Amino acid sequence: MKLYTAAQMREADIRATEAGVSTSLLMEAAGSAVADRLLDLFPTAASVLVLCGKGNNGGDGYVVARRLLAGGPPVKVLELSDQPSTPAAAAARTALVEAGGEPEPLTAASLQEWVDRHCGEAGAAIEAVIVDALLGSGLDRPLREDLAELVTIINSGPCQVLAIDVPTGIDADSPNPPGAHVRADATVQLAGPKIAAYFHPARAAYATGHDLRQRAEFVADIGIPRAVLDELSDVLVLDESLLRAWLPPRPATAHKYDAGTVAVIAGSQRYLGAAELACRGAWRGGAGLVTLVANARLAGAWPETIFAPLDAAEPSHDAAHSGSEYVRELPRWPPPGLEPRHAAACVVGPGLDPGSLWLLEPLLDWSPGPLVFDAAALEPAALMRALAEGPDDVAARIVLTPHAGEAARLLSHGSEPVSAHDIAGDPLAHALRLAETTGATVVLKGPTTVIAKPGGGAAVSSRGHRGMAAGGTGDVLAGLLGALLAAPTGNGEGGSPQHRGGDASGRDAVSPVNLFERACLAVFVHGVAGERAARALGNALIANDLVDELGLTLAGLGWGA
Repeated sequence: MKLYTAAQMREADIRATEAGVSTSLLMEAAGSAVADRLLDLFPTAASVLVLCGKGNNGGDGYVVARRLLAGGPPVKVLELSDQPSTPAAAAARTALVEAGGEPEPLTAASLQEWVDRHCGEAGAAIEAVIVDALLGSGLDRPLREDLAELVTIINSGPCQVLAIDVPTGIDADSPNPPGAHVRADATVQLAGPKIAAYFHPARAAYATGHDLRQRAEFVADIGIPRAVLDELSDVLVLDESLLRAWLPPRPATAHKYDAGTVAVIAGSQRYLGAAELACRGAWRGGAGLVTLVANARLAGAWPETIFAPLDAAEPSHDAAHSGSEYVRELPRWPPPGLEPRHAAACVVGPGLDPGSLWLLEPLLDWSPGPLVFDAAALEPAALMRALAEGPDDVAARIVLTPHAGEAARLLSHGSEPVSAHDIAGDPLAHALRLAETTGATVVLKGPTTVIAKPGGGAAVSSRGHRGMAAGGTGDVLAGLLGALLAAPTGNGEGGSPQHRGGDASGRDAVSPVNLFERACLAVFVHGVAGERAARALGNALIANDLVDELGLTLAGLGWGA
């Protein structure tokens, strides 16, 4: 499944018509799907009110009413006009009248009268449903005063509300509603999900019930050819069926180096836990070997993790003072004992002391495979300098994992200022811009996470739980991502460099497409793990709760079966 803009859906309608699927056929399928969904969600509904606008969204509403007349609860139709603005909507209204329907004018007074009669008592509200078929996906401005008044009445009553395609008042292309809008209990999206349905705060308007995901993301197939839809969007919506195909293989003959090795360069005296959580995320992500490179390690660190002390400097003798005490200190990389085979992927930054950012440049020159840059490693000046000084292919081997504030700082570096508010207003566009600017794959973290790749193309995941707003959960994601980047693929990539056919330096070119797929997998698994943990703990999650669920979530996708 993919995510669509309003313009893309209009183009889909045009192309469907050119392919021989008329607007009337699409409308009939849409209205029928909505009627079926209504009966499924609200099986005890005793009365239904369908609010019809002038356009094709209203036409869908007329079809819903006609279907319910033929075998459903009593239905009443209130319409903004008895002269619909499109031929298909006009034909749908005529068919409703011929079936015995009697549409009446929609005014604030007529709407309020119905609400008072059918939704006056909270207990009766579950028996009454309002179908919002007022406006479609074309809105990009605040509602007119008369429509805003209708929305206020709809929202003020305790009736159940089922919206068609887009709740009235929502801009389908924006996370931010332009003004007053319907707050639906459920929404039936038509043909494909819209951007607003996946990003807060607009997302909440699609489903106010407890089962937000099921009710916000329900999409009805209305007959637009799949080939048409696939051509129009390059933004994937992540789901289990897609991600199962991207799970890394684990042959029965694999050993720890085949499974993938991860070097975690992280931590500081203040943030020892961040490094440990990243290591645990890597282990539970399936890494065969994890090495922590740090100044110190947590007292309760997992014993499986190898520790390579990070020396901030090494002695350097000045030639003019041979045999004397060292005159100055120079950074040293790699630390003793750390070899390329220990670092099929590197995770850099969780809890890292800013004073250790000197290591970015030598690390990029030394590292044999993909790198995850997180937290402290996203400091704009240090990161951009390292990218500029690093090998030509280095950006294609990097995954950046910023939250909105970090993304804003990166995009503002050497350019016009960008704020976290700007990022939240259009996460998709800003993630794509950051990927294009840096040449790296970008994981823009948030309530809905965007994964973007340089050159275009993105994916979104709404999986997760509000309880994940806790310190350390991002560190777990960074470690998980490192493990999945280190794991082998079906074409022989992954594992330790010595098993991947790298060059003399131990470096092996890694396809950005694979980085994108593994980043998508990590984000999805991390979110589902949070959901699993929240079933027992609700909002009271800590990062270790996610660690405990990562392996089970991967197993649930079929990894290890």
